[in-house]
Amino acid sequence: MASPNAFDTDPRAPALRRFLEHHLPALERPPILASSDASARRYWRITHADQRSGMVMDAPPPGEAIAPFLSVADRLEAAGVPVPQRGAVDLEQGFLLLEDLGDCTLFQWRHGHSVQAVEEKLAEAVRWLPVIARADASGLPVFDAERLNREMNLFPEWYAPHVAAHPFTAADRATWQAARDLISARLIAQPQVFVHRDYHSRNLMVHEHSGALVTIDFQDAVTGPLAYDLVSLLRDSYIAWPEPLVESMQALLWHSLPDTLRGGRSLQEFQQDFAWVAVQRHLKVLGIFARLSERDGKHGYLKDIPLTWQHLHKALAALPELAPFTDWLTAFAPGDSVK
Repeated sequence: MASPNAFDTDPRAPALRRFLEHHLPALERPPILASSDASARRYWRITHADQRSGMVMDAPPPGEAIAPFLSVADRLEAAGVPVPQRGAVDLEQGFLLLEDLGDCTLFQWRHGHSVQAVEEKLAEAVRWLPVIARADASGLPVFDAERLNREMNLFPEWYAPHVAAHPFTAADRATWQAARDLISARLIAQPQVFVHRDYHSRNLMVHEHSGALVTIDFQDAVTGPLAYDLVSLLRDSYIAWPEPLVESMQALLWHSLPDTLRGGRSLQEFQQDFAWVAVQRHLKVLGIFARLSERDGKHGYLKDIPLTWQHLHKALAALPELAPFTDWLTAFAPGDSVK
């Protein structure tokens, strides 16, 4: 949490002040920086004259945009998914008034609660996934081979040289491309639905008043594999959920799906889909964490690389077709600096 006077020296302060003076002229005090994420997007907490609080999304253009967030929020809300209430917006300057959900994510909430309570809250998150999957996906970007491969290519571009200290050779690149193309083909063959794309413990808020889960950070939604959001949740780079719990949550989702989404497939086939998605996602995430450190100076994500690596190899162990790739990948284990 930043100190209140951080607003006075923030480069976005003049524009944010004008936005607030136009829409909320009677604020009690200057905004306080409440949180930021891996992108340049940030959130400021405001206090009204009657002591009610609110949030301002600060998405500085041209790198960030609010229009996709609003579009996806409307789609999810129409489907019945809990999302933050929205207020005044300035698309040109990149500001949006939002409901204040509090500061407690699912990641934080699980501390101090019983195992049973945490499992029930995780099950609540899983039960929303069939609803999200049926949201309107028309016009959303598609997780096609080009997009999936571009994400996985963050591994050779950023992770291999900067974390593993093992830049790709020509032979490495040939091995990589063959496996990468197989992985993307398997994801494209899965049932395609609305995908939140970052549905994990730090993007699920536990509402400070109702205690219900509210999803956030959904602006990058796509049409993609049915298993994708469940992988994001259960193979979270920040939590190692117990394996029996993962399996029970996989079954919970599968049996909650309508027949139209199951498509005659079995739970075991879905678990194979889950593993293929996990491989793609974790290769991407390893690259993202390396890039955040090397390019953006956000070194805190390096500590999450070992668990992501473990998740990757757990998925690979379920896919005998990728056994040669798994053996080749051992040369890229994270170095001692991130363990």
